[in-house]
Amino acid sequence: MIGIEQTEVLLFYKKETSISKLKESLLKTIEHYNLFSSRLIMIDDNKFALQYCTDGFVINVLPSIDEPFDRINIEDIKKMMVRVKTLPGEPLFAVTGIPVKDGIFGGISCSHAISDGISLMLFLFSWMCIIEGKNFPLPSNQRLFKGKPVSIDRIDKAFIPPLSELSQEIQNRVKAGDIKTFSKREYFTYEFLTQIKNQAILENKKYILSNNQIITSCLLKKYHNHILPKTDKIFLKHPISIRDVNPDIDSFYIGNAVFVNLIEFTKNEIDTMSIPQIAYRLKESIHKIRNENFIKEISSFSRYGLEIKTDLYKKYPAANIDTDIVASNMTHLSDFESFGFSSNIGSIVHIGMPYYKTSFIMLKEKSDTIFAEITSIYPIP
Repeated sequence: MIGIEQTEVLLFYKKETSISKLKESLLKTIEHYNLFSSRLIMIDDNKFALQYCTDGFVINVLPSIDEPFDRINIEDIKKMMVRVKTLPGEPLFAVTGIPVKDGIFGGISCSHAISDGISLMLFLFSWMCIIEGKNFPLPSNQRLFKGKPVSIDRIDKAFIPPLSELSQEIQNRVKAGDIKTFSKREYFTYEFLTQIKNQAILENKKYILSNNQIITSCLLKKYHNHILPKTDKIFLKHPISIRDVNPDIDSFYIGNAVFVNLIEFTKNEIDTMSIPQIAYRLKESIHKIRNENFIKEISSFSRYGLEIKTDLYKKYPAANIDTDIVASNMTHLSDFESFGFSSNIGSIVHIGMPYYKTSFIMLKEKSDTIFAEITSIYPIP
């Protein structure tokens, strides 16, 4: 969708390294992941294409902050990040560097037009390997662009209208997305999750549940009236990576390879069902989607990359900030240790999908703690 916001990651790198080395390693990573070197261009009414060019990404280094990491407000750092816009003529990938006393923050903003969360985390993993001088698996050849991007002056600029000439529809969508949000973290110990799993089996022997299903269900029970106060029906959306379902798709495919599963609950159901009942309904719904036959039925791999049949979306309701919650499991991608690096290198302090104004994003802080980052357009108690 033109005008939607971006996926973003904020990490802290605490090894002593020069800005010039970090920039050099970033440019080397971008050479491997050349899909990040793209702008969006308008080629006709309501038709857009990716412009594969050398200035499709931006690097911004801000003045240093004379404070150590543990005395810095992460919310203040997030506000300083330069964010991309999915608009014609705009770059689709941006990095913001903010040096502090004992390290450097790196803020990454990436449009969903070119990448999903897994693609972005693969990119960050490779960037970290290049910084540390380690080998890493190269991205898949199953990608839209091959070879070197061209410079901006070799592309016909007639297809890049200034922002003032963009259609009113796009401008309205951008303005509609400019809504203040509130966030909160909810922590879950493995002891608590184990307790719920044992209770679930006692309630029904077929209730074999995952941590993510339990956490999502707990959050629905606790917060649905606060974050979605104007609806009696809730649509829970759960992104599913197609990489590990369809064997035709390389697991290192770079681009957008996600299908969103949709589960409908009434508020009365959430209030009356137990946490295991909600979790099992979520599990069953995802299980129907996560199978090879269904994925091959809805998608195909072409010379342009992964394509999902557009008529499939006709039965899906349009995105609605008053009824939709997106629940995304990022626990296996949210710390350096899960990448095989020492925690002494630093940490991933934020993963966000701001274009989903109401969401539960599951992250892993330490080996014994999982937390959910809850986002809402209403204050969260």
